[in-house]
Amino acid sequence: MNHLPFVPSAAVAAARLTDIDAGLALPTQWYRDPDVYALELERVHRRAWHFATHTGDLPNGGDVYIRDIAGVPIVLVRDERGAIRGFVNICRHRGYPVVTAVGNRKVLQCHYHAWKYRLDGSLLNAPHSEDDPTFDPAGLGLVPIATHVWGAMIWVNLDTNAQPFSEWIEGMPELMKERGLAVEDHVFGFDNTWEIDANWKVFQDNSIECYHCPTTHPELSRVLEMKQSKQRFDIGGKYWIHHRIPFRPGIGSGITFKATPGEQLYYYYYWVFPTTYIQHAGRGYDIGSLDVVAVDKIRFRHICFLPADTPPEILAKGKQQLDVDATIRQDVDICNRVQVGHRTGVAPTARFVAAPEFLLAHFQRRVVEMVCAPPT
Repeated sequence: MNHLPFVPSAAVAAARLTDIDAGLALPTQWYRDPDVYALELERVHRRAWHFATHTGDLPNGGDVYIRDIAGVPIVLVRDERGAIRGFVNICRHRGYPVVTAVGNRKVLQCHYHAWKYRLDGSLLNAPHSEDDPTFDPAGLGLVPIATHVWGAMIWVNLDTNAQPFSEWIEGMPELMKERGLAVEDHVFGFDNTWEIDANWKVFQDNSIECYHCPTTHPELSRVLEMKQSKQRFDIGGKYWIHHRIPFRPGIGSGITFKATPGEQLYYYYYWVFPTTYIQHAGRGYDIGSLDVVAVDKIRFRHICFLPADTPPEILAKGKQQLDVDATIRQDVDICNRVQVGHRTGVAPTARFVAAPEFLLAHFQRRVVEMVCAPPT
């Protein structure tokens, strides 16, 4: 098949939004086209808030942590005062990464030509620059990114002019507290990572609805109530949504959920655009977060946060259970199989079922609006 370049425009946005309002999903091109993916990186992911890691990865002043966000290498630093700072991990000299491994640093020194940066990102020293009368270190600090610490979570946005994180999720922390979760009372427990051969939107389309749960997640369906009349799905704000699903009667407590005698236990889910969800059910909370790697590849990390006094043997047991979690493995398989269909180039445009899938329309509207917005 011939590949026609994707050109975003107001007309494209209008057509796609009209289709979404009519119950149609994004066309298959949006799940496999490198041009669409490149625009999503630039206009969605590099302007949005993403979960980066947890504070346990930077416990002490001078600690550094590296990863990629939307293809951009970043470094997180805990400075001498204990604040978390973030920078693009590219030296201002010749493009080499300033930090190549996690650890503790008094200064950030690029291995290529030994340029040194303070923990606040300012340039400390560039060898032999004193011989250049035109050299001004004041404007040669590392490029900053926006950071926000929420409990044990560290969130980042590559765009320092972006909407503050507190506005991005406005109303969500308060709702979580009403439902019994104070993220500040928890620390990192355990995690695992899966590689998935699918477009990031395939994963998100799947994760923000439970229409598929009765048929594809038998283990989950034995624990949660699958009658739609007993489930609640809502739009919380422009960039977040939430679910409430009751547990079936007689379900007790587990490592990451806790029943109270005489009270209904609920599973709560919150999805933060574009790549992260948070879920909880009475004990601790979990995060599921995506790294977008390629048009048809993502890296999914699931992290469990528990009270600080959780015994080591419980953490070890939780880790063992997560590593073989059936529901996650089923979702990975679903996404891999859906992407096979999109790779053919002939997958028909999906038709939403309004009641169980209206949140997909909310998600896809955000994608279209950001991809087709004029560049700033």
